[in-house]
Formats: sequence, structure tokens, C-alpha cells
Amino acid sequence: MAKQRKGPGARKGVRVELHAPGFLIPTPDAPWIECMIVEVSDEGVSLDVGSLAVPKLFGLAFTSGGDVLRVCLLDWRKGELLGARFVTAKELREGFKADGAGGPKPQKALAT
Repeated sequence: MAKQRKGPGARKGVRVELHAPGFLIPTPDAPWIECMIVEVSDEGVSLDVGSLAVPKLFGLAFTSGGDVLRVCLLDWRKGELLGARFVTAKELREGFKADGAGGPKPQKALAT
């Protein structure tokens, strides 16, 4: 069911409760790890990952076949639940690394 907050803590978009399996991809060459997609919105996702250690930047497959993939930036964690925002294609093209505060920091291109 979709829900929208009202008031000072309001979110930009509608979040949809999904409660469906997904697959966390810690690094491009790592095995996929099943998790539970709790909620999703245009901006991000909340996941139940149990006690799994999750890197700041990770991939998320919404299907076992990898038909729907998103790159995510860890935003918060409370026990077994975590929230992450989706990284935009522009951010990926420009290249960035996650800083300690959770926001992306552009990386300078290396001179060749």
C-alpha cells in the first residue's frame, strides 16, 4: 500500500510497501545475497538485510534474473533494516565516492 507523510517530516514522494525478495550485490564480482525489499520509492529503498554487513555503495537486483538493477548509496541503518537512496546515472557517469556523512563526493579524474 502506498503511503505519504504529511507535516514537517514529509517525504518528497510516495513510498510503496513491497515486502518482496531482492538481491543485494556488495561488489560487482560478489555473489548476490538475498534480502527483503520492505519499501521502495522513486528516490530510494528500505531493506531488511538481517546482520549482513553492507558496503556504503552497493547494487540491488529486484529480480533473481537481474532484469531490474539499481545502484544504491547507504543512507541509514537501524538493526536489521537499512535505507538507501538510488544513485543517478549522472552521478555514476561523473564518478563519485561516498563520504562519511552519506553524501557523494566527486572524484577527480586521474591525469594520464
